[in-house]
Amino acid sequence: MKSKVSEILNFIKKSDNFLITAHQSADGDAFASILATAYILENWDKNFHIIIHDDSIDQKYQFLWGIDKIKTISAGIQNKFDSAIVLDVPSMKRIGDPARLLPPRERCVKIDHHPIEEDFAEFSLVDTQASSTSQLIYELIEVAQIPLTTQLAQIIFTGIMYDTGRFSFSNTRRRDFEIAAVLTGYDVKPHIIANYLFFSSSFQSMKILGYALNNLQIYLDGILSIIFLPYAMMKNNNHAEIEELANYSVAIRGVEVGLFIREVEPNFFKVSLRSRGKINVNLIAKSMGGGGHEHAAGTRFRGNFEDLKRGLIAEVEKCAK
Repeated sequence: MKSKVSEILNFIKKSDNFLITAHQSADGDAFASILATAYILENWDKNFHIIIHDDSIDQKYQFLWGIDKIKTISAGIQNKFDSAIVLDVPSMKRIGDPARLLPPRERCVKIDHHPIEEDFAEFSLVDTQASSTSQLIYELIEVAQIPLTTQLAQIIFTGIMYDTGRFSFSNTRRRDFEIAAVLTGYDVKPHIIANYLFFSSSFQSMKILGYALNNLQIYLDGILSIIFLPYAMMKNNNHAEIEELANYSVAIRGVEVGLFIREVEPNFFKVSLRSRGKINVNLIAKSMGGGGHEHAAGTRFRGNFEDLKRGLIAEVEKCAK
């Protein structure tokens, strides 16, 4: 891995005018890895723009350094970039609209911890054993000997804490605790970050949480649970604030797979899949055009809800045999 890290660092040092981007529906790891990368580039006096597909930035990340530097594609930015760093995304289709702003492949860097779906970058650091892309950015920082500050340590800690579910998910490794121990030496306060990430929901999102749990359904003799939010519940609410429902879907005794389905537009659905470990939900997501990890994956579907539900139940049943 060190040779790949060195190649990426050498490319960054020799290049300029960067696009930094990540997957659409950016989450804690995406935001953290974006901002940590921006911190590196600013430290090296590089020019860059951060552009993501999403319409807005979730308010709970406002405590992070550099969050005001992130622009949404709706800002109408049409810059031509000489170089790009793409984070936490396995394929170009997951980037969304900023993908059209990417320079040629030989000018692109990809850093990710998801299974490879598309080789679109000349310089690639992909480690599926890493808990998060933020962890991989820390490895770059360590090799580059960039001095840690409270701001940078807070960013990295946020990404690792988010993608490990407060160090409770199965992707948590010894390395995460080693890094966390170092970062807390720079005045990082884990309880404050946890409060921002997991305990700062709006009143409306908590009401939606109650609705969703009240309407939760169980299938396949109790091994599958489905939480569904129709468009009427989604249209006037902050989608990012209710992402935690994906984890609630598998927090039931006896359930092996949980699905969180939300109708983000009429007849257009986003699906988050979670597994306790026996069933590989990445395979289920891939069968429907999505992807992710063995224990956490996602997909999108345009069509009828009942058709979507039927298809997902059939795939889960197939994988459970």
